[in-house]
Amino acid sequence: MGKMSFSKFLFLAVDVIFKHPQNPKKLLKKYSEGVICEENIVFDESAPEYKLDAYHVERASGKYPVIFEIHGGGFSAGDKKYRTVLCNWYAQKTGAYVFNVNYGLGPDVTFPDPVIHLVKAFNWVVDNAEKYNLDPEKMVVTGDSAGGYYSSALAVYNDCKPLQDACKIPMKGRFAGAVLNCGIYDIQLALGAKIIFNLTDQVCRDFSGITTKEFDSYDYKDAVNPIYYVTDKFPKTMVIYSEQDLLCGGQGEALVKKLNELGVYEEHYGAKKFLDNHTFSLTWLSKASKEVNKRLIDFLTKLFNDEI
Repeated sequence: MGKMSFSKFLFLAVDVIFKHPQNPKKLLKKYSEGVICEENIVFDESAPEYKLDAYHVERASGKYPVIFEIHGGGFSAGDKKYRTVLCNWYAQKTGAYVFNVNYGLGPDVTFPDPVIHLVKAFNWVVDNAEKYNLDPEKMVVTGDSAGGYYSSALAVYNDCKPLQDACKIPMKGRFAGAVLNCGIYDIQLALGAKIIFNLTDQVCRDFSGITTKEFDSYDYKDAVNPIYYVTDKFPKTMVIYSEQDLLCGGQGEALVKKLNELGVYEEHYGAKKFLDNHTFSLTWLSKASKEVNKRLIDFLTKLFNDEI
């Protein structure tokens, strides 16, 4: 492992700075009430360093819908532990079984390996559907920032032969829904955008192991753009974005446009204020975060009740 890039240092610092705003003790106590958590489950015996946590509330009858949560962190940072309040909230508010997943981080682990980790985690959930009383027909993938990217990659996986060829592993099903929060869906759009601290090249290296100048000859060029493989089979989706996003500007709007062109059911929320910036919903307390999180639970409730 070489010298840490500034981008990785920055995203690791963001993890520390936002740990409390994203996981305030008051909300942890409130949302964990009645929620049972099974921690650090190994989903791939060949790579036991990657684990998931499982959250649920007791259910009187019927199978659990599933929420498959993928954390963000600029492709080089983040951890499932930073989504503890979020996952308790999902379980308590929706009654779903929530799986909170870790995956490989750059620059030590680069594309497509993190996608492989996540497909294996998804397949583990499907394989354990009977054990956990899950409904494989009602699975939702969700993630923020880099997790939004990986969520969209899983959402198109079965319709993207280049991605399947890169990962060399089948995916045992499809997601019925997706909640995509301030993610990147078009890598080439991202490479051409100016972002804070001019991080584009460093993030590209952490994600792929190559520089932006090498992208045209990149072995996985055809596999890395989820938006190119969105079809009318894409899951029913809620897209959350910030109109002034410092890291992923224009990405949410582009995805909403694509979904509408294809007639895919979508709901979206775009925050307008500068202070409601990248992954604003995770900090819970602003007017915009409260509004979008209310809409998010409404979306999931309708989806799980077959109302959309």
